[in-house]
Amino acid sequence: MKAQQHVVVSNLARMIDLSAVQAQHQQRDIEAVAKLARHYDLISVHVLPVWMPLLSQLLNTSPLVRPAGPVGYPSGGHVIATKVAELKQLIVDGAQEVDCVVNIGKVLTGDFEYIEQELVALVAAAGEVPAKVILETHYLNEAQIRRVCDIAITAGMTWIKTSTGWAESGATVEKVSIIADQVKGRIGIKAAGGIRDLELIKQLYALGVRRFGLSLSTATMVLSQLEQQPELFRELESNLEASALN
Repeated sequence: MKAQQHVVVSNLARMIDLSAVQAQHQQRDIEAVAKLARHYDLISVHVLPVWMPLLSQLLNTSPLVRPAGPVGYPSGGHVIATKVAELKQLIVDGAQEVDCVVNIGKVLTGDFEYIEQELVALVAAAGEVPAKVILETHYLNEAQIRRVCDIAITAGMTWIKTSTGWAESGATVEKVSIIADQVKGRIGIKAAGGIRDLELIKQLYALGVRRFGLSLSTATMVLSQLEQQPELFRELESNLEASALN
């Protein structure tokens, strides 16, 4: 790979959270995402909690790739104490980042005092480990998205994430635009759910997204495209920063 092209591929790789968090994912899937992550030095790999010990073992010779996992996944309906216990266990098992599903039902009910208590407790439990809050924007209106964004920032979350990938829609330009307008650079934005191609990645990047939750198939396709088709990386190089926001 030419040096300039390599820089663009590497920059995008450092924005990709590779994901294998569907119910049907099994050991071979965990091994596959770890292999791709090691090859490109992706920023992180996300697996369901039961696979965290295996993932940590697979990545222990790749210090640039962070093992990561979800909390309260995928419904967000766990009680706060259960989420805190799950988060702590993930860290014990090697997680270096955690993505926490907000209690969607409480948001829809309008119980924002509960949401604040939940997010504060999760941030405290995470300690030095970066924590993202997953909004599951498919179910939320604009006012609800804006309110949870503000609570997340106050609570000390490091990232706001659009979706789990389990809902009917996820990282749409419309919903990401709302998040970006509300947070105004005060917190990182992760787009996940329904990202299938480089074109959407470019649109979301332009809105301020600096983490992309991708499946194995999409990440493989996008990174291969950048390696093999110079016209695609030339279009990106004017937009991708010299280094991703970590």
